[in-house]
Amino acid sequence: MATFLFSLLALGVIFIIVDLFENLDKFLDRNTGILHIAEYYLYYIPAILKLLIPIGTLLATLFTIGNLSNTNEITAMKSGSLSLYQLMIPVIILSILISITQLWFSTMVVPRATKVKNEMAAMYLGMDESSKYLNNIFIRENKTRNILIKEFNSKTMQGSGIQIQDFSSESNPRLLSKIYASMFRWDSQKKNWILMNIKKQIYEKVRIKEQLLIDQEFKFSFNNSELSDLVKPIEEMNIFELYKFLVFQKNGGKDINQSLTDFYGIIAFPIANFIVILFGVPFASVKRRGGIAIQIGAALIVSFAYLIFTKIGQIVGISVGIGPIISAWLANILFFLVGLFVIFKTPK
Repeated sequence: MATFLFSLLALGVIFIIVDLFENLDKFLDRNTGILHIAEYYLYYIPAILKLLIPIGTLLATLFTIGNLSNTNEITAMKSGSLSLYQLMIPVIILSILISITQLWFSTMVVPRATKVKNEMAAMYLGMDESSKYLNNIFIRENKTRNILIKEFNSKTMQGSGIQIQDFSSESNPRLLSKIYASMFRWDSQKKNWILMNIKKQIYEKVRIKEQLLIDQEFKFSFNNSELSDLVKPIEEMNIFELYKFLVFQKNGGKDINQSLTDFYGIIAFPIANFIVILFGVPFASVKRRGGIAIQIGAALIVSFAYLIFTKIGQIVGISVGIGPIISAWLANILFFLVGLFVIFKTPK
């Protein structure tokens, strides 16, 4: 465990130093103090750890098992009838625990820290913060109702130009009514939407009947926070907020395959802690020349290959239409099979 923590610390420090040099000019241009810079990187650390934990797991495995191999302790264990599989059991159990912990950390802690980090980036680095305005929104509330919104301000909870279209059925749609409202707002006490300056058109068989109303209370299937989430960056959403966001997007008739792939990818990535063990233990259990340099090189090659195949798998998976789940898990499946092959080929 000490090796794992040291690996994370060393990699994290390198990551922060590189990023600091890239952004140093921006910090200086805005006269950002040392304490504010330190605070910015404090909230950046969770996102860095999310990426580095599997690499730290692999490095810790290579160093620990490699040290046992270099001191001939693995040879002694094998002489005592201890197989490679038995040697891997405690390491695999630990990697599964790390995967579960990282899943919680990545989906609950990282988004909250990222939100603060993005706010500080807008303040100290001049990066654009996410807009509070939504424009030209289309929502399919249910099978027979469409809602179109011209503009909505998530901060003031007010909007303009809302149109509600009600149809007779999904299979044979006939327009029954349209409701136009020049303004609308969210009533936080009544937990409903208030539409103002309303014109309602009812489409009868032979004529169109119109009604004018000052304001009226409406209950939609979405509330203010769900509508506001449309301007919230995905990286700032926890796993439950992201799921609700995707459901809302899907109900709005939007193609969510890419977002759904990202969603499953967030869940799949922590499993890398288990996958890298399948490479790390067999590789380090065989005594090799080069020592630490070979182990670090192997860790970097496997880690970068995994990250590259993760992105390639998602892109290719979507383009060939194999589905978001398989696209997100393609790298894990491939590296798992290769890992089993490596174990099979390693002397037991």
